[in-house]
Amino acid sequence: MKRQTWVIVCSLVLAACQRQAPPAQQPQSDGSTKPSVEIPNTPEAPPKPGSEATPEAVLAAKETPVEQVAPAQPLLPPGDCSFILHAGDTPSWDAANIDVPSACEKFTIKLEHGGQMPRWIMGHNVVVAKVEEVNAVERAGIGAGPYRSYVEPSDKRVVARSKLAGGGETVSATFATAKLRSGHFAYFCTFPGHLKGMRGTLTLH
Repeated sequence: MKRQTWVIVCSLVLAACQRQAPPAQQPQSDGSTKPSVEIPNTPEAPPKPGSEATPEAVLAAKETPVEQVAPAQPLLPPGDCSFILHAGDTPSWDAANIDVPSACEKFTIKLEHGGQMPRWIMGHNVVVAKVEEVNAVERAGIGAGPYRSYVEPSDKRVVARSKLAGGGETVSATFATAKLRSGHFAYFCTFPGHLKGMRGTLTLH
């Protein structure tokens, strides 16, 4: 009987304590802490058909647009529009014919004098004229004298001419390749006595 009375008393005391306990206070926000916002896990929109980053698409994006690329120009290798003749201290040179590419607008014949004699003793030049007019151009050039490089300045039969070159010097004669279509042409030296050993033909191809 005493035991039951003790259990009843303890139950009443616990109930009274629970009624008197203050409610738990909620923490007040001072405005410094922003409330957390949950971002919904929205799935990304599927890519449109044909917009996938395929290897071909990546390479195409890196390529330069066609309109920004300069058109390729046909280039001739260096030397195709020129020819080098070699001469020395004798009235001769190392080529009896020169091929002239028709793709060149202009063509240059360079004469390198590899000897040691000065131009007034063993000078060389390059003159271009029609084959049938070579002898007449040479005679007129001899009359013009060394100060005019043995070429008459007013001779309209001359297509191209160079100055006289002495030992260690280089001279050149340039002409339009279109002029070679009007006949057969030769290149030669008009220094007195050199025509026989220093004469060649030009072939347009």
